[in-house]
Amino acid sequence: METSRTISFKNFRLTIKAAPKPDAILVTFDSGTEMDNRGWESASGDRKKIEEDFKFMFNPYDAPSSKKGEYMLHFKLPEKRQKFLDWLDGQKRQYFGIEDDK
Repeated sequence: METSRTISFKNFRLTIKAAPKPDAILVTFDSGTEMDNRGWESASGDRKKIEEDFKFMFNPYDAPSSKKGEYMLHFKLPEKRQKFLDWLDGQKRQYFGIEDDK
């Protein structure tokens, strides 16, 4: 993946960019969190739905930076990368995401 993609949803932003490892990408979820009554930060709204679906379908690794909301996907086969990109386009349509032009 040569460039990064940023998709803005209603209450959060999703960024996809190349990872330092070959055949890997970093996926970052920004914003879209709230504090519960115990003071813990957790995803909310559309971010919660998309992030849970993402984790279930692709079983990502934690990113090397150890930031909360950042994951790394490693694709051993081109079909897996295409499956992720198709899933991402589907989420963008379903949740009315707007891709930022660079």
